[in-house]
Amino acid sequence: MKVNPNYLLKLKRLLIPYAVVAWGTVILLGFVRWWLFLDKHPILEVSEDSWHFWIPAIFPWGPILLWLKPRFDSLEYKSGKDKGSWQMQAISWLSMMAMLMISQMLLSYSTGKMLEIKNVKEIPKHERVRYYRISEFAVHKFIGGVHYTLEKGGRYNQDLNIDIYFVNPILTHKKQIISMTPLYWYAVKFHKRISNLSGNETKQRRFKEFFEDCIQKMDHYDFYNLDHFEHKPASTDRENFRIAVQNALRKPINSDFMIFQPDTKPVDGSMGGKLAGIFGAFAFGAGILMLMLIRPRLKTTQPEEA
Repeated sequence: MKVNPNYLLKLKRLLIPYAVVAWGTVILLGFVRWWLFLDKHPILEVSEDSWHFWIPAIFPWGPILLWLKPRFDSLEYKSGKDKGSWQMQAISWLSMMAMLMISQMLLSYSTGKMLEIKNVKEIPKHERVRYYRISEFAVHKFIGGVHYTLEKGGRYNQDLNIDIYFVNPILTHKKQIISMTPLYWYAVKFHKRISNLSGNETKQRRFKEFFEDCIQKMDHYDFYNLDHFEHKPASTDRENFRIAVQNALRKPINSDFMIFQPDTKPVDGSMGGKLAGIFGAFAFGAGILMLMLIRPRLKTTQPEEA
């Protein structure tokens, strides 16, 4: 099959730079985060929520506007060049954002280490890690704190997301006498989505029903049915769990307090699925751009190669 030489020229001048920018962005952001934020002594603590969504959503626009937009503007369309250029920028952004989101999640979980210890007394003897497997522990069910958040969601704020956070101290054994403020807390979160379009009385009633249901679940909660604990990293959930601890202790807490959320599933160390997702996001963007390059033609004067 004979391919139009002009189309091949467009692929060379536009698709290859897209590939370089897309993969270069993934590698650069991953290296910067690993070097400055995931090292043993990070210079700053940034929420994982930001790394997994907000930063991947914002970061690609710099490389796109700097390196890709001038090349997309070099195409001529019957309906005007700006419309086509903007569409190509949007496709590039969606693809690169997906690649960054998946790669940042992969970086978060692949760098998480597992530490197996006998009890919580051994935690200060080691460097803090993301995952802990504690062979002997007890939970003080009669000391605990709770905190809840309400957040609107949906395109038209039609949803109301309810999150309720429970915490209880983790002890070495059931008969341990608490002589110091507990530093290690067992964390359980419940989530429910209700309609935000209902009246206030209906929403209050549904919230109360959900809250009482969560209380009953905590009364019968099996604290020992787990594979390991996740030491919560900087995130919205960790901040809300810390507020629950403060409510339990009725005083502010610092970074010495650690939040442990149980997980019944083993840590998934495989990277195949996540790597496939990164390549799939890139292939999506490249495929759409290849289709969009069929009709427009290159201007006679081209921008200098970057």
